[in-house]
Amino acid sequence: MLKPLILASRNWKVLLKSLVYQTLLLALMVALGYLVFGNLVDEIAVIIRDNNVGDFLSDAVNSIVSGEFDSNAFSSRLAELIADIRESIASLNIPFGGATMSYVLFCVIFVLYRLFVSLTDVAAACQLEEFMTSNAERPFTWFVIKKQGVTWKFALLQTAFALPLDLLIIFGCIGFYLLFLIAFNWWTIIPVAIIGLLFYVARLTLFSFTLPSVVCNEGSVRMAFKQGLARSPLRFWHVFWKTLVVVALIAVIAVLSFMFVDNAIVKTVLTTVPSFALYFYIKCVNMVEYFRFDDRPFFYKRVEIEGTDRYKRKADKANRSAR
Repeated sequence: MLKPLILASRNWKVLLKSLVYQTLLLALMVALGYLVFGNLVDEIAVIIRDNNVGDFLSDAVNSIVSGEFDSNAFSSRLAELIADIRESIASLNIPFGGATMSYVLFCVIFVLYRLFVSLTDVAAACQLEEFMTSNAERPFTWFVIKKQGVTWKFALLQTAFALPLDLLIIFGCIGFYLLFLIAFNWWTIIPVAIIGLLFYVARLTLFSFTLPSVVCNEGSVRMAFKQGLARSPLRFWHVFWKTLVVVALIAVIAVLSFMFVDNAIVKTVLTTVPSFALYFYIKCVNMVEYFRFDDRPFFYKRVEIEGTDRYKRKADKANRSAR
């Protein structure tokens, strides 16, 4: 895990630019959702606050941590909470022809966010690939402009394949939990959470070589994407355990911020910004493992190579002109 960490730290500018874009995109999508749904967001927020949803979730997390969780009390309180919220929402004046259309619009905004959040992946991976191959660094904006076609094709493929799997993992784990909770009264929150985490990491690992393959190989994006899917199982465990450590760290940060931070804005920042940075580290892990799979030598830190001063000066000049 050390080489990907050094690679990520050496390319901190790429991380920073991706982080700024993803944070602005999240803020834009939140603003778009608020604009589309108008006062409905405020009314739902009032309903959630009046029903003490935040306290219910915090109490559930604290009881799990302390070992005092009662599945029967949790299920009965959850059923009451859902019934109260459903009754309150039914009394609202919902725009766009009712609740169904509002759900559709929410799903559209969610899918758009999932699509747009991938638009920096190709540019970031191109800079990582160039640094690993030649120890050089061209401007981030140069890759963003030059790789627009590849970027959109990859983002569409990534969304079309990964999003259904993510939803399947979420709803499958929820259904599994409810099934065993109701039928057997088992304390299944922690096991199901672990199962969901493992399946999500497996999904990330399955797609770990798609982006490196698209960036490193010439030819169509579809074929490179397909090649990445075919190669990732051959180095599955090398990627899986590293990704598991990172995703577990993201989960721990989210749980701690949820338990100990009351301010909604601060809580959102603590759960999103570190996760964006750690996902960039996962990209570095994927690039390193992809190069190792191909037995390709690579740079992971700055190395001064004799006779390359003139190329370095050209790169510095290109960086200054891009600014």
